[in-house]
Amino acid sequence: MRFLISQCKAYFTQVPEQYQGGAVADIQIDDGIIKILSLEIQDPKAAAVLSAYPQARWAEITRRAVKIGLGYLKGGEQG
Repeated sequence: MRFLISQCKAYFTQVPEQYQGGAVADIQIDDGIIKILSLEIQDPKAAAVLSAYPQARWAEITRRAVKIGLGYLKGGEQG
């Protein structure tokens, strides 16, 4: 499954089959583990918040943010 990364906002939307360009991340789910390759998020405000923390913590903070964000979407697949 592939997802389009919006150039304006930091959220995920499914890529239509006819989509031919833009930033696409390879996202895979394996045994409950989400693997995101080549992910780019263009969001200066989010980058500013993240840069306020030591770089050694960026991966963990980003992982938690994605987990929280996906938690808000729970149940949305049925809507």
